[in-house]
Amino acid sequence: MKNITSHPGSEMFFSLLSAAGLLSLFIVLNSYLHEGSLEKSRKAGEFHETEHLTDTAGMVTSRVAFHDFEAGDPADPALHLAAIGHTGKQSLKMSSAMPFSPGLWTRFRDLPAGGHGWIRATGYVWFSCLPGDVKCSLVATCNHQGANFKYMFIALEKENLVPNRWNKITIDYRIPEPPLGEDILQVYFWYRGNGEMLADDIGVELLRVK
Repeated sequence: MKNITSHPGSEMFFSLLSAAGLLSLFIVLNSYLHEGSLEKSRKAGEFHETEHLTDTAGMVTSRVAFHDFEAGDPADPALHLAAIGHTGKQSLKMSSAMPFSPGLWTRFRDLPAGGHGWIRATGYVWFSCLPGDVKCSLVATCNHQGANFKYMFIALEKENLVPNRWNKITIDYRIPEPPLGEDILQVYFWYRGNGEMLADDIGVELLRVK
């Protein structure tokens, strides 16, 4: 009997197809949850000023999400990829057709130690417009029973960023107490403009006391 082996080209094709499918699923799900819960949050006034974790001594750090967009073909417009990256060769091209980036979408029960502590989210953005025209936010929020709870964001147009280079954006977020296991923790870039912006190396870390 002959051994049946898969062709390397087919393995790469299915790998890229899987990556594209997961990215599309994340964007659609995040968009649906964001629009509904954000409207509830506006009515409830559950927006919070940004926080800063200044002392991480004695804390344990766990990476809970990372996206470098190196999988997929940037020539395929359906994948919204650009052939330029922060540390790699590709990034996510954000626009009105791709307003939400991948980031973190997880239930608290699936986080280390139940998610107690802080999260620190970092990403890099590239744009060519004037800094005040970068209509984008880095968002961190907890979704509780269909509504955003403790919704925080950094508006990039207010950060005095530099065009035509990679800019590092970071947000610290103290996880609200006590979260329920079914509550959802979310982090993502939300592009609100009419042009284009690139995002890359989006990472989220959980920091908690030992």
